[in-house]
Amino acid sequence: MARSRFALGFAFLGCVMWQWVAAAPAGAYEDQLSLGAGAGYAYAARDGGPHHGVAFDIEASLGLSAVWSLRSVLGYSLHPADRSLSRLSLGAEVVYQVDVLELVPSLGLGLDALGSRSHARPHDTRVDLGLHPVLGIDWLVRRELMLGLSARPIFVLSHASLEPLYLTVSLTASWLLDL
Repeated sequence: MARSRFALGFAFLGCVMWQWVAAAPAGAYEDQLSLGAGAGYAYAARDGGPHHGVAFDIEASLGLSAVWSLRSVLGYSLHPADRSLSRLSLGAEVVYQVDVLELVPSLGLGLDALGSRSHARPHDTRVDLGLHPVLGIDWLVRRELMLGLSARPIFVLSHASLEPLYLTVSLTASWLLDL
């Protein structure tokens, strides 16, 4: 009886050790590429122009580690009014993600180039430099699909007196790809 208990215990320990040795390392975001598209709201805090608008963006991110990612965002927004405004933005950001099962909060910091064009005055086109924090939360629907909500208040550095703040809030669907 003692031998069978010893053999059973030894077999159990062997199985546990095998699972520990054979288990693949957990990988949350490292070596993953995500591609996403989103839509949302844009607000331009500017004097004498339209404020509220609709925003669209395309994102791509590369997981650097289990918690850090590098993300690029290409966005377009339209602020309809008598003097409509179009804005094209290109940003890069470093994002820290807190992976807690299905919900993944994140925060980061980014740099932007903002191109603006007034439809009332086609020659009124300018390019600004901006800096932004990003705050978001993602829901991992499946291992390869993520839905997210993110906010980016962009502090316009080059023309702060004309437009100190530009805000976008987006809902995004992203596809996760292993590299």
